[in-house]
Amino acid sequence: MPDAKLAMKLWNFAAKVPNLDAEVAFIEALGGSIVLDEVLTVDATSIRVVLMRWADKYVHLFEKAVYEPKLGGELAFGLCHVVLEVNDLPELRASALRAGARELMPTQFVAAGFGTRDVAFLRSPGGILFELIHVHEHRVPELP
Repeated sequence: MPDAKLAMKLWNFAAKVPNLDAEVAFIEALGGSIVLDEVLTVDATSIRVVLMRWADKYVHLFEKAVYEPKLGGELAFGLCHVVLEVNDLPELRASALRAGARELMPTQFVAAGFGTRDVAFLRSPGGILFELIHVHEHRVPELP
């Protein structure tokens, strides 16, 4: 179990959808709003990602996950991973690996409309996909 001094919180959840524009319209109809709509490039793969505020969290929507090629098969549509903001990414990543997680993508620095951060994608022994992030600069409002 990670040390109590190691803080983490749910920053957002992510979903793979077959039609970004249709999903955005659906979430807007339920009170959500677009925060960012951009193209991210990770490992030479460019994907359009829409960040929306929905209730008291953010949701990242995309038609293909950047880590999908590392899964050995196509990721199903629907909720696919959670993003945990952490204060010590190396330690929490190491704890997850010691506990049996598998690393999908090694830690890397990412800069986009949401700010700058170090990110690592992992999969729990039971199959939960999650991303650990250590934020250097937030460019979107903090949510409760």
